[in-house]
Amino acid sequence: MKPGTGICAIWEEMRGVTGKKDLVAIILREVSQFSLVDLQTFRGAIERELRHLPPRYRKKLYPKMKEQIFGTHHHLLLMHRNGALARVDGTLNEQFGDFCIMVERACSSCDNVNDQRRELLYFLLAAFNIFVMDLPGHPVGTPFPGGFEVKMQFGEYLCPIRDKEDEVETSICPFCRAKQAFL
Repeated sequence: MKPGTGICAIWEEMRGVTGKKDLVAIILREVSQFSLVDLQTFRGAIERELRHLPPRYRKKLYPKMKEQIFGTHHHLLLMHRNGALARVDGTLNEQFGDFCIMVERACSSCDNVNDQRRELLYFLLAAFNIFVMDLPGHPVGTPFPGGFEVKMQFGEYLCPIRDKEDEVETSICPFCRAKQAFL
């Protein structure tokens, strides 16, 4: 199979979804296919990626990356087990189709299956947070270079890099509900 083919089919299926209930059913189906070994491998990949960052920044970023991926994974499965996913309702915002197209590009550009699977999990969990739970793409407290971080103030999520969303072609930022924090 050509790299990305199966993953593109998942996002093509998702692109046809209009409601949160249908979206969360697909996300749950796909996320449930990741084993504990897959998650451990993903964690190792994150640790390798962060190895070259300055130690103080890495120490702050790593827990937030774990929260973004593994915390979201746990939250999704917990909501499924306690029946909360059955109560998810509502329509998806109009950006969801563009999100799926961006993800198809990102996943199909990966050269190996392991990278594709990590990208798939990352974007599935991002879709859950952004489009189902109406949360920002990065958890509150996620640090960015310069000492800035995602915050919540007066009921709004604020991000220090929100206006930089166009600088990374496969960024989740254009779909995030956070607003630009004024520094």
